[in-house]
Amino acid sequence: MFRTLRSKLIAVYLGIIIFGFGGLTIWAAVQMANAAYIDYGQGLHAQALQLSNQLVEPLDDSPEEIPAILATSAETINGQIALFDRAANLVLTTDGKSAELVQTDSYTYQPNSDGARTAYAAESILYEGKSLGTVQIGAPATFPQAIARQRIGTLVTGFVVISGAGLAVTLWLVSTMTAPLTSLRETALEMANGNLSERVARVGRDEIGEVSAAFNEMAERVEAMVKEQRAFASNASHELRTPITTIQLRTEALQDSLDDPELTATYVNEIDGEIKRMGRLVDDLLLLSRLDAKRLMAGTEEIDAVRVLRIMQRDYAAQADAKQITLHVHLPEREMPPLQAHLNHVRVVFGNVIGNAIKYTPAGGNVSVSLQPLAGGIRLQVVDDGVGISADDLPNIGKRFYRAEKAHSRTTLGTGLGLALVRSILALYNGELQIESAGVDQGTTVTIVWPPRE
Repeated sequence: MFRTLRSKLIAVYLGIIIFGFGGLTIWAAVQMANAAYIDYGQGLHAQALQLSNQLVEPLDDSPEEIPAILATSAETINGQIALFDRAANLVLTTDGKSAELVQTDSYTYQPNSDGARTAYAAESILYEGKSLGTVQIGAPATFPQAIARQRIGTLVTGFVVISGAGLAVTLWLVSTMTAPLTSLRETALEMANGNLSERVARVGRDEIGEVSAAFNEMAERVEAMVKEQRAFASNASHELRTPITTIQLRTEALQDSLDDPELTATYVNEIDGEIKRMGRLVDDLLLLSRLDAKRLMAGTEEIDAVRVLRIMQRDYAAQADAKQITLHVHLPEREMPPLQAHLNHVRVVFGNVIGNAIKYTPAGGNVSVSLQPLAGGIRLQVVDDGVGISADDLPNIGKRFYRAEKAHSRTTLGTGLGLALVRSILALYNGELQIESAGVDQGTTVTIVWPPRE
């Protein structure tokens, strides 16, 4: 019964109405009924006091006027008026019925001789401080009862009207609250079925509107992530398929040329190169997956960045010479503070940015590498005068498998994972990667800021 939010909210409202407003209505009804009886009793007592003062003179001079005075007052209150002597003995009543003196200083409600609830008010008749008797007024309680019923009826009517209006407003509010949630649920189910482009309409600026906006933002990220994963899988399969195809073709050719040692050696070298290429690709994919899963911890080794760069300089100098590229390496003259990192992470970052500069610089070009200390960390800058990057491609550089060249018309070997690895490793150490280029054939500047460990 209370499985939905709508039913729970309505139940809460009804509970507040019944136990809160309803209880308040009952309490107010009792108070209003009591007030009606009090007002009537006090009014009756005031009449008894007025009548006692009116009877002082007739009791002393003209007793024959007393019955008329009492009858007139009895007709006014539609009740009984009794006169008692100073010994509390009944002298007369306006209706001829017997009556007993009710001892009260104000008023009281008691059953009369017929058992009907009656309001009584008695007042002594005083003359010069001496009691001449007592006058008592008895009136049926039907008048205060009618007033109490009228007041209670008005209160109940107000309760019903206000409760109904409140219930209507509550149903509207509940509908405005649950409708976006229902839409949110349906959108989530659509996304679960694969329709990742679905979005929920934002309604209002309240908390539900903020939840809708947050859901849409999450949906956009999920859609982008899924697209990236699909592209990642497609590109990874393509990158793996190429060397596998090459190896398969070479192994088939080897079966037909085993008697040619020179051709066999060529095919074996090509197979070895493709296997190494696959190995590097798998290593890069594994490293990226560990970075994505946050299963790779930042290293705490004391790394001499200058020494690492000198060792790598010898390796990349051979590549630069092979392409007739001049490699300039500028190292700081003063000693630099060591980096707290993993050696392999430093080598991956340095190696990818320097290797890319050599790879995309044509023969006769220049690559300049400079290392500088920076507030306890380092700044590595690699500048080349190579092919450059267009303004359209520049925002996408560093995304996985993205290359400025068309995937199926490449002139430069590579997988497009290098700068993605650099960006992910630097993020692990809170570092920065900046890539700048004035355009195609205008060269590229890559700047790496590796901060000190906190």
